[in-house]
Amino acid sequence: MAMLVLFIALFFMLIVGVPVGFAIGGATMVSMFAFTDLNMVIVGQYNYSGISSFTVMAIPFFMLAGLIMSTGGIARRIVNFASALIDFVDGALGSVTILACMFFGALSGSGMATTSAIGGMMIPEMKKKGYHAPYAATLVCFGGIVGPIIPPSLSFVLYGATTGTPVPSLFLAGILPGILLGLVFIAMNTLMTKRMGTDLKASRTAEGEEKVPLKEAMKARWQRIWETTKDGFWALLSPAIILGGIYSGMFTPTEAACVSVVYSALISLFVYRDMKLKDLYDVLLDAAVLNGITSFLLGYSTVFSTFMTFEKVPQSITAFLTGVSDSPVVVLLLINLFLLVVGLFLDTVPAIIVMAPMLLPTVKALGINPIHFGVVMSVNLAIGLCTPPYGCNLFVGAAVAKIRLDSMFKYIVPFFIASVAALLLITYVPWFSLVFL
Repeated sequence: MAMLVLFIALFFMLIVGVPVGFAIGGATMVSMFAFTDLNMVIVGQYNYSGISSFTVMAIPFFMLAGLIMSTGGIARRIVNFASALIDFVDGALGSVTILACMFFGALSGSGMATTSAIGGMMIPEMKKKGYHAPYAATLVCFGGIVGPIIPPSLSFVLYGATTGTPVPSLFLAGILPGILLGLVFIAMNTLMTKRMGTDLKASRTAEGEEKVPLKEAMKARWQRIWETTKDGFWALLSPAIILGGIYSGMFTPTEAACVSVVYSALISLFVYRDMKLKDLYDVLLDAAVLNGITSFLLGYSTVFSTFMTFEKVPQSITAFLTGVSDSPVVVLLLINLFLLVVGLFLDTVPAIIVMAPMLLPTVKALGINPIHFGVVMSVNLAIGLCTPPYGCNLFVGAAVAKIRLDSMFKYIVPFFIASVAALLLITYVPWFSLVFL
C-alpha cells in the first residue's frame, strides 16, 4: 500500500506541475508518515548523506567547467575545429553541429550544457543556411545527449556514487557508445538533409564554391585543420589533461573536475581572453543556482531510493523480472522499455539515484556486468533528455531557437528511432562498453 500511495502521489504532483525535487520529497514523506513506523528524522539524515559525498562533488565542478567553456571561447574554437574536419559532406553544418557536441561533451559531461553552448552558436548559422528552425533545434538537442555518455560524464559519476561502481571504469566504458551515438546522428542528419534538399554539396557548389582538383582540395583541407587545431589547441588539450590525469592515477574524477574548472578559467581569462572577471562572476552565479537545484534533487532522490529499499522494492522487481523470464536478453529488453518510460517523466539525476539501486540486484542476478549496465542505463536516460514531456534538452533547444516545443515533434521521431537502434546495439553487444576494460 505504501508503494502504491508513493507512486500515485509522485505522478499526481508531477502532472500538476510541482517541481520534481518537491514531488519526490513530498511523496516519500507522505508515504513514510502514513504507512510506516520509520522516524521522520531519517529524511534529513539521508537527504544530507545523499549529497555529502566526495564523488558527488564532481557534479557541480563539471557543471561550472561547462559554463566557463561555453562563455570563454572554448566552445567556439571546438566548433571551428569540427567544421574543418567534416564540413564537406551533405548536411555539412548539421554534421558539424553533432561533431562539435561530441567534442564539447568530452569537456563538460553535461547534456544541457552541450545543447546550450553549441546550440547558441550553431542554430542561428543553420537557419542562415536554410535549415528549418525546429529541425536545427532538434539536431542540437540529440547532439547534446552524447555529452552524458562520452567521458567525463555526470551520469557515470552519479551511477558510480550510487552503486559503488568504479567511476574511471565507467568513463572508459562510455567512449565507444558515445562515439557510436554521435555517428548514428551524423548519418541520420545526412539522410534527413538529402530528403529535405537542405545544405547539399551540389547546391553549395552551384552557389559559388569553386571546384578545385582533389590534390589542392586536400591540401587546403589539411591547412585548415592545422589552423583550427593551432587556434583551438588549449581547448582540445582539456580532455587529454582530464582523462589522462584520471587514468594515470594523478587525480580522482572529483579532483579532475576541479582541475577542469581551473584550467578552463585560466585559458578563457588569460589565453583566449574572451571572458572577463565580470563574466566569471555571472558564470559562478549561474553554476551556484544550477547546483542548488541539482543538490536538492539528489538529496530527496536518496531519501526516495532508501525508502524503497526499506520496503524491499528492489527484491520485488528482481522477483518479478526473473519470474517473467530468466533470459538476460528478455530482461534487458524489459528494463530498456521501463527506463525509456521513466525518461519521459524524470530527469537523469533523480532517475539514476532512484532506479540504479532498484535494478542492479536484478542485473547482477542474471550475470550482467554492472559497468555495462551503467552504460545502458545512462544511454536510456540520455535519450529521455529528448523525449517529451520532460525532455530538458528540448526546452533548452526550443528556447535557443526561439520556437514552440511542439514544432519539433515531427523531427524528434526519426532521431528517437536512431537513438533506440544505437541503444539496442549497445545493450546486446557488451563489447562496445567493455572493450577497454
